[in-house]
Order: sequence, then C-alpha cells, then structure tokens
Amino acid sequence: MVNGSRKWTLLFASISISILALVFILLFSPYRVTPATFEAIGEVNPLFLALALGMHISAWLVWSFRMKLMSDFLCGAHTDGDLRLSQSLKIILASLFAACITPSQFGGEPVRIYLLRRSGLTVGDGTAIVFGERSLDFMVVMIGGAISFILFRTVIPRYSAIFTAIGIILILGVLLMVYGITRPDKLKRFIDWVFIKMRVHKMERIRDKVYQELENFHEAHKKFQREGKKTIRLALLLTIAFWFVEFTIPSFLLLGLGVDPVWIYSIAAQFILVIIAAMPVSPGSSGVSELSSAYLYHTLVSTPLLGIFTLLWRLSTYYTSLIVGAITGMKVISEM
Repeated sequence: MVNGSRKWTLLFASISISILALVFILLFSPYRVTPATFEAIGEVNPLFLALALGMHISAWLVWSFRMKLMSDFLCGAHTDGDLRLSQSLKIILASLFAACITPSQFGGEPVRIYLLRRSGLTVGDGTAIVFGERSLDFMVVMIGGAISFILFRTVIPRYSAIFTAIGIILILGVLLMVYGITRPDKLKRFIDWVFIKMRVHKMERIRDKVYQELENFHEAHKKFQREGKKTIRLALLLTIAFWFVEFTIPSFLLLGLGVDPVWIYSIAAQFILVIIAAMPVSPGSSGVSELSSAYLYHTLVSTPLLGIFTLLWRLSTYYTSLIVGAITGMKVISEM
C-alpha cells in the first residue's frame, strides 16, 4: 500500500500532469478549442454522457462479479472466506485510488490482496485471485491489442510496419505467458534462487512466510487447473465483458457529441491506449493517456471536437475512478 507522504506526492503529480496535458490539448495543440467547438458543446446530448458514466460503473460491477466468482471457488465451504458481492465491489473501488496514482496502476494489486486478507482469505488465496485476474486481463488485452494494432495500420498508414511488428510481438507475449502459467513450478525455483543469491540468513521468518504463501498460491493454482475449468471459463467471459463495457465509453461520448461513434476503431484505440498506459512513465499514466488518446482519435474525430472529447473521456474514466476510489478508501479506513 502507498504510504502517506508518497501518496499525496503521487496524487499531486498525477492530477497536475493530467491537467497540463488537457490544457495543452485544449489550448495549444492542433486540436485546440475553436468557435466550432462551443457550437458543438451546445448541442451535446446529456443522455449519452450519462450512459458513458453508467458503462464505467457497470464495468466495476462486472469486475466485482468476477472477483466473487474466483473467491467462492477458492474458499469453497469456508465461511470465514466467503466474499459477499458488496465486499468485492468495495475492495475494487478502494483499490482504484492507489491504481490511479501509481505507474501502470500497479498500486491497486497490493491493496486488493490486503483487503481480501482482511475479508477472511489467506494472502496466498488473495494473491491467486489478483494474479488470476491480472492474467486474464493480460491475455484479453494482449490478444485484443494485437488485433487492434494490425487494424490501425489502415488508420495511420505511415506507422503500418511498426503497428504490424507490435501486433506480432503481443501475440508472442501471450504464448509465452500461457507457457509460464502451465509451469508454475518455475516460479518457486526462481524464488529459491533469489533467496540463495541474496543470502538472507537473518530473514528466516520472512523467507518461511514467503514460502508458505507461495505454497498456498500454488495450491490455489493447481485447484483452478484441476477443478476450476468452468470457473476459469466464466471468469474469462466476465473479463471480456469488463473490457468490452469499458471500451464502449468513448463511443457513447461521441454519440453525445453528435458524431459517428466509430465502434470498431474506437474499441481498437482503447486496446492500444491500455497497452500504452501499462508503461510505467507517469503516475496513473497521466499525460501519456491524454496525448495518446488525442493522437489515436485525430483521424476518427473532427478536430474541433477532439479536445473536448479527450476531456470528457478522462472525466468519465480516470477522474471518476480517482474520486470514487478516494471516498471508498477513506470509508474502508474508517471502518478498520
């Protein structure tokens, strides 16, 4: 979890970078606000803007169903590990704040594992759930990203060769990940090697704890492989549903602005943006997301509307998650 002073530093940095990027796009870029922009704003349909926000909330609900599904399977009949849907949703929302202020959103994972443990699961089970979610997300995003980069060759022809190469690399990455999941014993060997090389003789208790939780994780992984094929299939369907719902938000915003929603290319652009945002460049991928979005959509959206579209997209996704995550996080802390 993010400590106090670093949390506020990351929050200030992420919001500042995001605001600066939006100001640049709105006032100084080729996509800056013009009189035509204000005319278009006057004709915005608020119903579609509300639908876009509703889709973001729906994505949280789909995510919470997936977490509960995986938790129920791992915990079986253990009453103390039974995760209610409301708990699952609260854990996800509380982790959003940390995810929004850390590079690659990696801060959300430790928060979810910690809160799952407080809900009655072992650290190993919580890690298995979060790792399983991350693996499913990775697989869907990489496959979707590979298709999207290849599809965008026709949208931005001058980068056709680069997009094709990235698409092939992503496909290879998925194949390597699948191999790693089928050979989980490699992970324990690697941990053994790290402890031997570090020579942490004075940290036996920590080492034994790591081994114990690693064993719990391996047992959970084996259980998924042995008995959880149906659970994994359902979790995969929920993962696809989560990303599909999340990636339709820009199209609803475009409908609200009265322009073509470009469903297929917009979803493809979102896959590419998620992959770009995974790079640990800035807290919450602030700045990078705004500028990358403006560039990818500049061939899909008319110039006068592009800056406003980018602003609405970040408000309905990033800033909504940041605010809801902060409120839920404070509520969780007060309950502790």
